Order: sequence, then structure tokens, then C-alpha cells
Amino acid sequence: DVVSPLVRSPCRPINTMTISFGHGLAVSPLQLASGAAAMVNGGIFHKPTLIRRDGMEPPQGKRVISERTSREVRRLMRLVVENGTGRKASAEGYLVGGKTGTADKPKRGGYSQRALISSFIGAFPITNPHYVVLVMLDEPRGNKSTHGYATGGWVAAPVVKRVIERVAPLLRVQPTNEHSPEIKKELHITFKREGRQLASF
Repeated sequence: DVVSPLVRSPCRPINTMTISFGHGLAVSPLQLASGAAAMVNGGIFHKPTLIRRDGMEPPQGKRVISERTSREVRRLMRLVVENGTGRKASAEGYLVGGKTGTADKPKRGGYSQRALISSFIGAFPITNPHYVVLVMLDEPRGNKSTHGYATGGWVAAPVVKRVIERVAPLLRVQPTNEHSPEIKKELHITFKREGRQLASF
């Protein structure tokens, strides 16, 4: 088992705001991966296990978000890889969706200005996710190939791409035509405000 997440108690309004960009909440890699899986699998949380369940009834899970919300999360995660900070996680044919993470490393009295924890969590194929891949790097250093950056999109996302390209064939995940009309339609997302279309992807 793993320890419980670290959450501010009592949770004040300022904590609600800082948690939105990753400060004031701490979870283990396993908790992050299982939480992300629930966000993309239709909204059902399953307690992670190392026990194989082949030939058994799938375990009962707990609904944490609606199917509709899960579908929108998948579309947004795909958008991160297609047009956002996670472009370097794009493994051709495997429809990766994901999210970058870059956090200042905590130290006594606050946060370090020089040490990062950089991560990328990806799910594939994002139209019907079966697998989640999390890469987390402790205090990475930028180099010439990353233009000096050590953020999640530059150092962790490429690792996720390479892992997926290697393991997907072993898992017998068939490549998909990412540009097919069916895929484009399924992943299409439109941003609106007050009934007015702002953007369409």
C-alpha cells in the first residue's frame, strides 16, 4: 500500500487556487497514474494492483466523473500532444494524449528556484485508452538538444514517446491513421463562450 496524498487541512480559498497549478498537493506516482486512468477510462476509478485478472470478472470500480467529462478530458489531452506542451510525446499512429508537469522542488521554507520535478503522463490510444505511461524526472538538467530547458514537455514527454513506440507493438496495439475523418471527428473540440465560438480543433 502507499501513503495517503498530502492535502492542506484546513483547505482555504488560497489553497484551492494554488492547487490548480500544482502547489499544496502531493501524491505518489502510483496515485497520479491511477487518477489519470480514471479520468480517461470513462470516469471509473479502479484500485491499482499487481495481480493479474485474466479470465476473471473485471473488478467493480467507483465512478468519479461522468462519461461525458471523461470524453472531454481525452480530447483535451490529445490537444496537448497535437498542439500544446506535449508535442514531443507524439508517437505516430498510437494516438497519445497526455499532460506535462513541471514543479519547483520543495525545500525548507518554500520552493527551490533551481531544482525541478518534471513529468509527463500519457494515455494511448486516447480514443479508447488501455494504457497509461508516467515518466517523472528528479532534478533534470537542460542541454543543447532541449535549448537549456528542463520542463516536462522537453525532457519527460520524449521518454514517453519512446516507451510507447517500443511497448505498443509488444502489447499488440495496432497503429491507427490519426488523420482519418473518423478519428478527427471523435477528437474534435470546440471552445465557446457565451454561445460564441472561440476556437475549433
